[in-house]
Amino acid sequence: MMLIESRGFRSAGAMLNYAHLGDDGPALCLLHGLGSRWQTFRPFLRSLGPGWNVYAPDLRGHGRSDWASGQYGLSDFAADIEEFLTEVVAEPVVLVGHSLGGWVASMVAAARPDSVRAVVIVDSALYQLRQEQRDAMTFYANPTFAMRSIAVSLRLADPELKQRWVEGRNQREQDPDEMLARLRCPVLLVQGDPAAGALMADEHVRRALSLLDNGSHVYVAGAGHAVHADAPAAVAGALQEFLAAQVEKTPVIGEFG
Repeated sequence: MMLIESRGFRSAGAMLNYAHLGDDGPALCLLHGLGSRWQTFRPFLRSLGPGWNVYAPDLRGHGRSDWASGQYGLSDFAADIEEFLTEVVAEPVVLVGHSLGGWVASMVAAARPDSVRAVVIVDSALYQLRQEQRDAMTFYANPTFAMRSIAVSLRLADPELKQRWVEGRNQREQDPDEMLARLRCPVLLVQGDPAAGALMADEHVRRALSLLDNGSHVYVAGAGHAVHADAPAAVAGALQEFLAAQVEKTPVIGEFG
């Protein structure tokens, strides 16, 4: 693994901390989920291997990026990343977004099609959650000892962010049907296993695929909501096959794990 450099970028709304590794190969931008930070992608990066030019920012209010009280709407996150792609990445990029990051990636791709080659949405709750799923998200907002694996990320995150878990704001701030229908680049939906706590339901996958201009889907058996951390090799393989299929103009429909 190449040396990972920590850098800073000031958007119009916040100073963003970001990791960068690699200089050659396709540009890849990794967007973490709510309450997390870029380090959640470490297992995925090890599985992905060399040959990529990787950028992984901490979203505002997360990790070592600035807090921005009262400015944690989807449009705020997306505006930061649009600037980041223009000023830092400066070439067409593949956006990989987990959970909240999947929403942000989709909004950026819809607004800036010139900057985004493809989008990978990793187990984002694109549509309204069932009550048991909402209960699980409340559990994340108030972690117990059993959740030490994300304790550092949550300690660094602005406490104000946890209201997004409790209130489920994403669908109120951006209509998912409208957002998905605007995407013209290739999109891969990476679905975890609902039995293991994943949030992307089968019916939501079908609905999303019906709206996407160029959509593909993989299901990762046994992986929970953090699919990229639970099954990094499967997600890395899915990404590589997805991008290879775009060159060949053939869809990817499959199961990993």
